[in-house]
Amino acid sequence: MKFKAHQDGHSERSRGIALVTTLLLLSLFTVMTLSMVIAVTSDTLIDGYYRNFRGSFYASDSGLNATRQYLANQIFAAVPSTYVPSSGTPALATSTTTMLSNLENTSTGFGASQSFLGSQSSWPGTFKVDSAAANTWIICAAGSSGCATTPKPTCTPMPNCNTSGSSMTGITQLTYTYPYQITVIGQSRNNEQNTVTETGNITLAVNISSSTSTVTSFAAFGTLLDQYAICSGSFVPGTMSGKIFSNDSMNFGDSSIVGSKKYVFTGSVGVHNSAGVGYMYGDGTCDQSTTTSDTYGGTTINPTFTGGLATGQTQVPLPTNSFNQERAVLDGLGGCGAAGSGTTCVAPTNTQLAAALTNAAGTAWNSSATSGVYLPYNHTTNTLNLNTTALTSGNTPTGAFGGLYVQGNVDQMTLTASTITVLGVSHKAQVISIKQGSTTTTVTLDLDGGTTQISDNLGNSSLAMLGLPENVTSGSPVEGCLVYVTGNISSNTSATAPTGLSGPSSGAAIQDGSGVTVTAGGTISITGNILYTTEPVTLTTADTSTGLVGGNVLGIFSTGGNIQLQPSTNVSTMEIDASMATIAPSGNYGITATWNTIGTVNIVGGRVQNKALNGSSVGARNIYFDQRFATGFAPPWFPTTTITSATTNTATVQRPSINRVSWVNKTSE
Repeated sequence: MKFKAHQDGHSERSRGIALVTTLLLLSLFTVMTLSMVIAVTSDTLIDGYYRNFRGSFYASDSGLNATRQYLANQIFAAVPSTYVPSSGTPALATSTTTMLSNLENTSTGFGASQSFLGSQSSWPGTFKVDSAAANTWIICAAGSSGCATTPKPTCTPMPNCNTSGSSMTGITQLTYTYPYQITVIGQSRNNEQNTVTETGNITLAVNISSSTSTVTSFAAFGTLLDQYAICSGSFVPGTMSGKIFSNDSMNFGDSSIVGSKKYVFTGSVGVHNSAGVGYMYGDGTCDQSTTTSDTYGGTTINPTFTGGLATGQTQVPLPTNSFNQERAVLDGLGGCGAAGSGTTCVAPTNTQLAAALTNAAGTAWNSSATSGVYLPYNHTTNTLNLNTTALTSGNTPTGAFGGLYVQGNVDQMTLTASTITVLGVSHKAQVISIKQGSTTTTVTLDLDGGTTQISDNLGNSSLAMLGLPENVTSGSPVEGCLVYVTGNISSNTSATAPTGLSGPSSGAAIQDGSGVTVTAGGTISITGNILYTTEPVTLTTADTSTGLVGGNVLGIFSTGGNIQLQPSTNVSTMEIDASMATIAPSGNYGITATWNTIGTVNIVGGRVQNKALNGSSVGARNIYFDQRFATGFAPPWFPTTTITSATTNTATVQRPSINRVSWVNKTSE
């Protein structure tokens, strides 16, 4: 019994130990849990701050890249397409002061906070440009406002960016350097901000090609007008292809002036006048504009400019004289720098003309004669004068002649594509009939047989002489006949029968394989259709006979008068297949309709004029450019011009390059 009492006392002393142990363990776990919560919260706060800080940094750095590229794009876009390095004007049409203002604009620029992540949310942020003058700037272009207190851009290899004139000689590249400083403030979605500043240079390079001079035939123009003052009178409407150019301006009328016909230009159109072209309205108003359409009082004039309208273009020089046409009759070459012709550009002397030229009766040319059609041939031997020293004095003998020399005025000239029979064989022939008073002279060119014959209605005639008029070039000579008339091809018009130049009453005027240029010192009246046997271009703008390059072609050129369209009666259409020119150094000549009315004039070739003249008796005029002329082909001895591709027109602007000099994170300093 005593032993049992001892066991009960020991059990009473061990009570409560488990509870204490449990409480101690619970306290320990609580402390550990609190420590973990505090640690995790601290890490979360630190990571969030770091994320927002880095987000603001990324925002500022990305914004810096965006604003730098914005300035470079602004500089590139500010160089006008008509920039002339040698003009003495700055390269930029927009000042860098304006560019900086655009950059700092709060609505269209970066003056207010801009998001750089769009819809993404992993690193959201915004940026804006610090517009303080000391923090963001780009120096002004020379001559722009605001440059007085800032350096001007450097320009190499010149010390002055406003280079002009002969100082551009030998320069192949200009580089304009624009120092800049950009400060951008980036911000995350909380209030953390980061500021980055960069300095550097934006370099604009302008490549300049060497100047070249190209001799170009005036036939290369669908239309060329030397004098056409702005607002001086409306253009005759119609469809016109090829290159259209005016050394002055052009004008277009509304429907009250020109009717329902439209202006359609399928090639390029250019004018010299920097004010552009004139849009003329029925009440006398004329708007001057560089745009391709104009509206006034609810009426719109909108010509179709398929190839665009360019203003402020360089003028095309005019020919200085017609000596090369006159000399070409004698040597097939012409003077004035043609290949092999020597260097002297002078008219042939009376001695040279008299020694070479003979009419159908065998009479030599005489300066006192008032009329006559002459060939360079010997009437006694019936041989052509192809290589005589007298006619090629000062030039390299060519072994060729160029065509006919017609003294005085011509009443009627008829060009006919014909066929002749030689020893029972049909030959293609080009026939030229020239009437002066009561005498009619006919020159027949046997294109297949290679012979030339002259005869008149008085019974005089040469034999068929071996040889054809040739256009001598740097390569092999090709057939080409120049008809050089010292006076007019026109008589006084009458109510019944005006006379002048025409094709036959029916059929073609220019035979396949024949090249002819008719040149007159005065007025040329065209009284009927003049057609090619094979149309080198259809009455659309497409060339459908490329194989005819060097084939049938006609040029009509007046050096001292108008080309007048004078059909004998009112006609609905009139077609002239030729490139026509009325152009002289100081002339006022043009192509005009002066007699009966013509519904529509179709010119298959082109036209070149000193002055745009009134064509009130023509309803519409279509010019279908002969596409062969765009490749350098032209009527024989047609007038040419020297077009210089100078440094003023051959500047190529490269996209700016960027050189970063320094980059500073202002927040971490």
